[in-house]
Amino acid sequence: MLWIHPLLQLAALLIAIRVLFMGINRFRFQHLKRKCPFDWKGHVKYGKVAAWLWMAGLVLGLYMAQQSWGALGLTGPHYDVGMLMWPFILVGLVTGYILQKPSGKRPGMALVHGASNAVAFVLALHQTWSGVEAVRLLLL
Repeated sequence: MLWIHPLLQLAALLIAIRVLFMGINRFRFQHLKRKCPFDWKGHVKYGKVAAWLWMAGLVLGLYMAQQSWGALGLTGPHYDVGMLMWPFILVGLVTGYILQKPSGKRPGMALVHGASNAVAFVLALHQTWSGVEAVRLLLL
C-alpha cells in the first residue's frame, strides 16, 4: 500500500515534464515573440492530470504515513517540502482553470500560472530525490 504514493508521484512528475516543455513554448511565443508550436488543449489536459495526481499523491502520502507509522513528518525534509509544494500546485490549478476560459489575453496571470507551476516542478524534483531516500530507508 505504501508504494502507491511514490508511484503516483512519479507518474505526475513524468507528465509534468511534458507539460513544462509545452508551457515553455507558450512563454517563448507569448513573451519572447518567437514562433513555437503550442498544443494548448494538451497543455490544459495534461497539466490538470499532473496537478491532480500531485495533490492526490500528497493526500495519500499523508494518509499512509499516518496509518502506517502513526505520525507525520518522519521523512523530515521530504514532508516539509511536500507541505511547501501544495500551495504552488493549488495556485497553478486555479490560475489554469481561469486561463482556460476564453476571455481575452491575461499575460500577468499566465506568468503567475507559469511561475507557480515552475516552482512546484522544482520542488517536485527535490521530492523525487528525497523520496528515493525515504523509500530506501523506510520501504526497502
